[in-house]
Amino acid sequence: MNDIQSLTIDEFNKQMRQPTLHPQVAVIDPGQLEDDTTLCFTGNFYAVRFVRTRCGEVRYGRQCVDFQYGTLTFTKPGDTICISHEDAIDGSISGLLLHPELFSTKSLVFKKADYTFFDYRENESLHLSLQEKHIVQDRLNHIHEELQRDIDPYSLRLVSVGVELLLDYCLRFYERQFACRSDICQEYLATADRTLSRYFSLCGQKSLEDGICRVESALSSLSTAYLNEVVRVETGKTLAEYIRLKMMEYIKKRVRKDGCSLEQVAGEFGFYQPRILALLYRQLIGHQSEYSILTSDYKLN
Repeated sequence: MNDIQSLTIDEFNKQMRQPTLHPQVAVIDPGQLEDDTTLCFTGNFYAVRFVRTRCGEVRYGRQCVDFQYGTLTFTKPGDTICISHEDAIDGSISGLLLHPELFSTKSLVFKKADYTFFDYRENESLHLSLQEKHIVQDRLNHIHEELQRDIDPYSLRLVSVGVELLLDYCLRFYERQFACRSDICQEYLATADRTLSRYFSLCGQKSLEDGICRVESALSSLSTAYLNEVVRVETGKTLAEYIRLKMMEYIKKRVRKDGCSLEQVAGEFGFYQPRILALLYRQLIGHQSEYSILTSDYKLN
């Protein structure tokens, strides 16, 4: 087992025997390492990098529907990264380290929340087509070229714009990967539905938070960020919105088909004022034509 070092970007560059071209960005060039050398490290930075998967298809979550031309992984501050000489790709750089302060620049400050893939696990990596691989390598090389220029007032802006473009392409390619895995995503969603159905049928008080925890537990092979994206791609809603909608559908059945009072159902789901539940129902499910709250007893039609 290799020792895991805690490094700054400058210390990483020294380990790789390369100059520090920018205090907030470092290139990953495994070709700088000696043969049979592996560098394992962690630090306060995000990372985007290509990895070899010759013997690691399972580790990186490759599915039969995935492309075979390149695997891109994403890590966040505090995660462990291991690179070795054999990770070198065609003599070009294989990735970037990005300091969190870079996401405070004008180009990235409002987009960081979009890049949820930094919270994905290794087995949720991005598997690229040949064209996609070339695009990512081209973006990495353009950023590297800009880093090699003398620093001037435009350096940070141009680097951050380059990183934004790279990450936006990654968003596009992940969207394509989710589309290719639609059958698999539907299975995840079916598991979530079965879990919620069992949970809602239990006696005792229920809550949105507990429903989310149960779905996450049932799909523990997925990170929370990836699970949220699966639900978003398949339904257009966040996981919380989707579970709240399923909750409302169950409440609708209890009131309309089982003849329960709204007060009873509201108590089961932690709503101590039935009118609040009724208003939420209208917002999520009800249409104006069917929405009729009886002012005397708060029942739904």
